[in-house]
Amino acid sequence: MKKEVKDKLVEAGSFLACVAVILGIAYFTGFLKGFGAKDFVDAYNNLTSNLSNSSFGKNAGTSVIDKSSGNSGRNETYEGYQTALVPAAVLRGVNTTHLWSFLFDSSKKTVFYIYDDSSSDFNNSIQNYLSTKKNKSAYSVYGYTKNSFSSMNLGNFGSSEICNSLEECNAQRQRASDYSAMTEFLKYCGKTMCVFNPSTQKYVRLKTRNAQKATQMLNDLRYW
Repeated sequence: MKKEVKDKLVEAGSFLACVAVILGIAYFTGFLKGFGAKDFVDAYNNLTSNLSNSSFGKNAGTSVIDKSSGNSGRNETYEGYQTALVPAAVLRGVNTTHLWSFLFDSSKKTVFYIYDDSSSDFNNSIQNYLSTKKNKSAYSVYGYTKNSFSSMNLGNFGSSEICNSLEECNAQRQRASDYSAMTEFLKYCGKTMCVFNPSTQKYVRLKTRNAQKATQMLNDLRYW
């Protein structure tokens, strides 16, 4: 067993040495010109996220959260509800496209969900609950049908033109990636319901679409 572990460590060390040599050659030959440290960090984060998760729904609010934030926002609870930071890529997508800015730049907490005919009762319950004066002062509610949500995301924010430099290509790639992250994050939230706190850039997601649990959560988060 010890010999097997030792062999594994030797293999790992050899692999890392090879990677270092390849990167050194690439750097001195100018192949990596235009790439910064952030590009490698993003690539590493995307790789580990893709390897450990099979869908965005599994990693939204966990590994998608900006690694630079450490554990802040991931392990915190409020009134028994798990809170998380809105992923940095989502906020970049909002700032770049100016879509959905009202969800993350509001003086009140915002409530977001997507519904269809089968969940119209859920929508009616939330709308009625938040129609009172007391709740209106704490929340703004944004419930969208599937069609209205899709129409909000119409447009091309990706690589629509041929880029003329590595920096320009990277910028286009970043915009496309952030737009995709923003859209997928809202789809994930829309499956149940999310409450956003713009003052802290944090959110709480309803675990299951249940009108009674949703109104209870809204009641508990009123002073969050």
